[in-house]
Amino acid sequence: MDTFVIGIHVLLAAIFVGPQVLLFYAVIPSTWLITDERLRRQVTGVVTQRFGMLAGASIVGLIITGMYQLNSARVGPEIRDNMMSYGFGAIFLAKMVALLSLIVLIGVHGMVFGRRIRAASEAVERGDLDPSELEAARRASLLFSTLILLLSVAILFLGVALTGEGARELR
Repeated sequence: MDTFVIGIHVLLAAIFVGPQVLLFYAVIPSTWLITDERLRRQVTGVVTQRFGMLAGASIVGLIITGMYQLNSARVGPEIRDNMMSYGFGAIFLAKMVALLSLIVLIGVHGMVFGRRIRAASEAVERGDLDPSELEAARRASLLFSTLILLLSVAILFLGVALTGEGARELR
């Protein structure tokens, strides 16, 4: 069962990070070709809504499978209670702090940047805002998304580091 859960955990991580790369590299740049602002907003809305559902489900699944692994008989209470005495304790702590930071950053991106871009897009469509201000908001969102993507990849690497030989040894 442990191997199956680890497999699901890795699959969920791939489902979470893979679409981020696709969005960053292909989907968002493709929307730059859409000149009709309403259509661009609608396409972006559909893509981000579906990505959000996929990302949310992945994060929930990652937390569930991660908790299972932490509480499995393989880890045991003697290790869980003294985690920082092992090489993997600091790595695990760094991964959990990074995960919490990632969840906060994703929330900030949606609540701040997403809403700001939508409002600016609607204002541009009405003629109440200069399009350059909307593009500036989109660039800021892209930069913030870069941070989210880099943190997601770092969490992947921390997960791999948890499986390394030295991570199991006592300090």
